Amino acid sequence: MKKAGAYLLALRVIVAVGCCALGSASALADAGKPDAPVRLLPYPFSHIVSFAADTDALRPWHGAAIHRFFNEELGLTISDSLWPQGSEGSSSFFVGPGQFNRSPSGIGSEPTFALLLREWHRGNIDHFHSWHEDGPLALRTEIQPPLALSAARSRLDMAASSIGLPPQPSRNVRFYFSAAPPADLSIMLHDSKGGLTIFGPGDIARGQDIQFEVGSLGWIVEVIVPRRSNGVARPVDAMSIDRIEFIAPSCAAGCSASLTRVERDHFSRQTVLSEIPWLAAWNIRPAILTSHGGNTLIQDFGVPGKFAKFVAFDNPALVDTHEALADQKQSHAYHSDLLRKLGVLAVWSYFAADAKDIFAAPDGPEVQHGLLPLSSTYQQLYELPRASPPPLDTSSQDKFDASARVLLADIPEAERKELYCGPSCNLSQGNALAMLIASHLQSINRGKKVKGLIYTHFGSEEGTAVFRSSLEQPVTPAVAKWMRRFANYVYDFDGSIGVDRRIWSPPANTWVRYQVMHSGIASHLAVDGSAISITPWTDPVTQTTWPDMRAGTRDLHGLTVYVPDPEHASVKIGGKETQSFTRNPPDETGKTSITLVDDHAPTPIIGQVALKDRASIEAISGQFTDASASDPYISLGTETSGDATVVIKPWRLELWNTSHLQLAVRKRCSGNDAESCLGSRLKIELLMEDGGTVSIREDQPAGEHVSSSAWSVPRLKKLDTWVSHTLDVAQLIWPKFVDESDDWRRPPLPIGKVKEVRVSLTNAPAGTTLDVQNFKALRPSGNGQAADGTKLIAGRVTLDGSMPVPGAQVRAATGSGHIVSTATDQDGYYFFPGQPNGQIVGIRAQLGSRQCFPRQGRRIEIGKDEAELDIELGQSLQLARPASGNASLAEQACEAAPGLVAQER
Repeated sequence: MKKAGAYLLALRVIVAVGCCALGSASALADAGKPDAPVRLLPYPFSHIVSFAADTDALRPWHGAAIHRFFNEELGLTISDSLWPQGSEGSSSFFVGPGQFNRSPSGIGSEPTFALLLREWHRGNIDHFHSWHEDGPLALRTEIQPPLALSAARSRLDMAASSIGLPPQPSRNVRFYFSAAPPADLSIMLHDSKGGLTIFGPGDIARGQDIQFEVGSLGWIVEVIVPRRSNGVARPVDAMSIDRIEFIAPSCAAGCSASLTRVERDHFSRQTVLSEIPWLAAWNIRPAILTSHGGNTLIQDFGVPGKFAKFVAFDNPALVDTHEALADQKQSHAYHSDLLRKLGVLAVWSYFAADAKDIFAAPDGPEVQHGLLPLSSTYQQLYELPRASPPPLDTSSQDKFDASARVLLADIPEAERKELYCGPSCNLSQGNALAMLIASHLQSINRGKKVKGLIYTHFGSEEGTAVFRSSLEQPVTPAVAKWMRRFANYVYDFDGSIGVDRRIWSPPANTWVRYQVMHSGIASHLAVDGSAISITPWTDPVTQTTWPDMRAGTRDLHGLTVYVPDPEHASVKIGGKETQSFTRNPPDETGKTSITLVDDHAPTPIIGQVALKDRASIEAISGQFTDASASDPYISLGTETSGDATVVIKPWRLELWNTSHLQLAVRKRCSGNDAESCLGSRLKIELLMEDGGTVSIREDQPAGEHVSSSAWSVPRLKKLDTWVSHTLDVAQLIWPKFVDESDDWRRPPLPIGKVKEVRVSLTNAPAGTTLDVQNFKALRPSGNGQAADGTKLIAGRVTLDGSMPVPGAQVRAATGSGHIVSTATDQDGYYFFPGQPNGQIVGIRAQLGSRQCFPRQGRRIEIGKDEAELDIELGQSLQLARPASGNASLAEQACEAAPGLVAQER
């Protein structure tokens, strides 16, 4: 008898084959040419390390805690994976067709599906690790001889084939026929426990949707057993079926169809069809899918003729030959076309046509002067090789030390020993992440170029008996230490890394999009002096348009183009001008450049909505004017010579995975001394809840001491002219940084909750006015785009931030008078999918006569998918009236939203 989890052994065999059978690959033809207009990697980076972690064993709370450390505490934009469908306790949206995973997530009172939805739209998760967890077992019964449907009622008696197998939630039952089943066919299932379920002709017709193309196995019909009783009979247990009746009056004189096979498991094309509408409504649109493995492999990608053969239990009905069927059109599990419609661009195979399509050396010769060439095996999908792990022997401490002395020779012996995490902690486990990072950094320190997608399991704790993760300490001390070092290579906090060792670490989806874009950009890019023009094209493999004009600059994120004068550079995409690019100083070639930045998931800091509708405002000095419908910008002016300052305290403003800040500023002057007005200095500061400060300062001298992380922007040279800035977080000027101390803490980054925004003018003559508009945080997001460009609006209604309010009425109203409404579900969540991008929405939850709006504000500017527009009704509500006392404008506001009542009064 073999353990149910024996598929891990098969995966390890594949890993070994992938590591040892890699061949050389040619680099991109134009890469590295001194006159090439496109830089190989985004400025200022020389290496790329991204992550595609399998979600196996990743408990929802643990995933959230890991990304709190990686993404918030370290500031890395690392993404993770999930399963659309899995079991309770796993990181999956569903536990069955259309059945939300409402098991406790371990984070507050949030159910698992809702926590994962929030993590996805924060950017902490962005790809699928197959569609299904694949833990249950598959049963197959060959009908010999075939059962002919030769009467109005035919019966099949089946032996109890689940004896000795563990209980499992299998609900998919499939029937194979030699010819098309009759249109009036009904099927009645009986089990050994007295359960009964009947499927009528409509169910049978829908069950044929499972088959994309009829093949050698004949016609397939699938039914999905219901979870609950309908009040008449107990639903059948799919694993205990002992009798099946086929009822078809048209077959009284005989039919041509005969039953040849019955299968029972947990996944099919019909599973995907039942769940994909929810994912599309939530805008869960990954660019990547990786093959998980499991007890059947049917949900994975693989080429015909390759399979694994193993039996977990000694049972003749168990399927022991496992094939990957995701791309096999004649199978019941074909869903490659559905993935493409959802937005998937690339897959990691379980059985690849070539071993190099599974694993590639991250520092191999093929990536020293270019990017790894893209390949394609499956229709309209790219192959996605991951980084092959170093062949360290982890079977014992002594063997690990011996192999590490050779493979990690540059690392001091004491640190090498710290990397060992136990005999079961192989290089695919999360606790071994420190080994992988150490290997990558050693290659970089030796002068090699590194470009790869690290393969691991963030949530696995295999092999380490002395460490157990917690919310407070989600990773081992060794992983924490080496990930802090990795962050330093990304940001150069301490100034020791230098241009030759800087690492770009984008989310996995973004890295895949970059490779596709970079492979096709050359012939669609025109550079005229410092004017850049990009013409969209059709990608030859995916047959999708690059860049997708509905997704802003998402598909061009990281594209770095050399120009002689970046300060006067301009960029047009499909004839439309964009300001979403950085202006870069000379790199190692001595040439200046610009870099395109993803702007399709913005978080407004100062936007079109008046600040009074989402923050408290205090003008410390000078004259402040809020944004309005006619003038969508704020203004700060000096009344007398000197300074002007306004302090903005958002009610709730959270920034996730920020890579850039973007804003536009201008100065106006009511006096005659234009030179003095231009000589004033602007400063914008973000005071973060974690105690850090990030500032934007005009014309700051290079040697001036800063206590915050800061950007210096050029002094404005013209009055009454808007100037846009897109500022790279990786190019901040850092305050003094100390590494490796017990109280290690990264320098300030615009990540997490924003406590205050301070805008000021200094050395300004009377009558100087500073205007600020479109101040937003940007993050790289390779998530796909709805065909109509619409967004998701969602959140949770609670009494106190924890206790849900089911059945509460929630409405969303736009300025044009359009109103949609819904009711919260059993966990207090509401969903408004398909909302137009760019609109301003007022959201209200109503319980009786009481109303509340999200803590983000009375009105909200929709520029990205919003899954955390939470509303606290509060145990007690107060009627808030404006100062004028106009009762018609009165509305009820929650005390839980800081300052709302006081602000309205």
